[in-house]
Amino acid sequence: MTKVSKQPKEIRPETETRKKSVPLKEQVPVHEEQQRGSIIYPLQYNLCNTANKYYDLWLHWHNEFELIHIISGEYNLFMDNHEIHMKKDDFCLIPGKVIHGDAQVKGLALYESIVFDIDMVRLHSYASDLFINDIVSSTVSLESHITSDHKDILSLGLQLFENIKAHPSGYEMISSGCLLMFLGLMKKEGLYREKKILPAHKRARNDQLDLVLNLIRNNFSQDLTLQQMADIAGLSPKYFCRIFREMMEKSPIEYLNWFRINRACNMLRETEDKLPDIAYNCGFNDFSYFIKTFRRYKGMTPLKYRNFDPIKFGQANSIGADISEGLDVGNSLAPTEE
Repeated sequence: MTKVSKQPKEIRPETETRKKSVPLKEQVPVHEEQQRGSIIYPLQYNLCNTANKYYDLWLHWHNEFELIHIISGEYNLFMDNHEIHMKKDDFCLIPGKVIHGDAQVKGLALYESIVFDIDMVRLHSYASDLFINDIVSSTVSLESHITSDHKDILSLGLQLFENIKAHPSGYEMISSGCLLMFLGLMKKEGLYREKKILPAHKRARNDQLDLVLNLIRNNFSQDLTLQQMADIAGLSPKYFCRIFREMMEKSPIEYLNWFRINRACNMLRETEDKLPDIAYNCGFNDFSYFIKTFRRYKGMTPLKYRNFDPIKFGQANSIGADISEGLDVGNSLAPTEE
């Protein structure tokens, strides 16, 4: 396999003209659906050199979030119908389901990115989830371009990428924590905009949602019905379902099952309890339904998940790509030649 240089190649200051390709307006965005990283650590690392003759990032979108860091040079990204011009040590955070790719004149740059499942940083219905839910539901719009003069964010972002590349013991927890702190610093520094919703109306919705999330968190092992969740929110079941889906991008029952399955994942990895006991303790009275639901959310059976070994699965898969051996480039990138 062609080696990837760990040192940035020299970036010439001249303007780079995009090689002949399909104009942006004629491109049909590609929906990327491949697994990022692994089931247990859904994060993929990429290293990209726009000077590489094989490099061409077609317009595309994916459900996962993406964080880009410019190592050297300048890069022009097309995102959500406008261009973003980035320089050394700038970051760009791209929410899920947003179309993006190279601008028509992309520039010359070496940059790295991580593509990750936002559920990595959710804290199972605690306070931080509300801001993340607002981002996912587009109630809050992030300032995607984060320039290098935001020193705290820059320092944290560099730490995040170094941790992912070095993958020391505990790197999974460190990277998840860094991503959560990254979003927290963006909120602290006001790098977001709220849609024009009446403050009282929004506060009421958040309060209602908070009551329901607390109900789920404290009673997920019990029989919970849609009526109970609607009652605690003070809404009719039909209206409650609509509001909940708008804010969480899942129906109340889908969210309850998702929450239960994630709790089951913790128990599978941290205890030696029998599978039927785990199912029952997570609110599933029907073991067959538990197996079916677990497979739907995790892509494997509970037993396979319990025995899943990320090391055997492949270290390169768990972090996307080992930069000393090559890049996991999908259909748009190729390894950088030395």
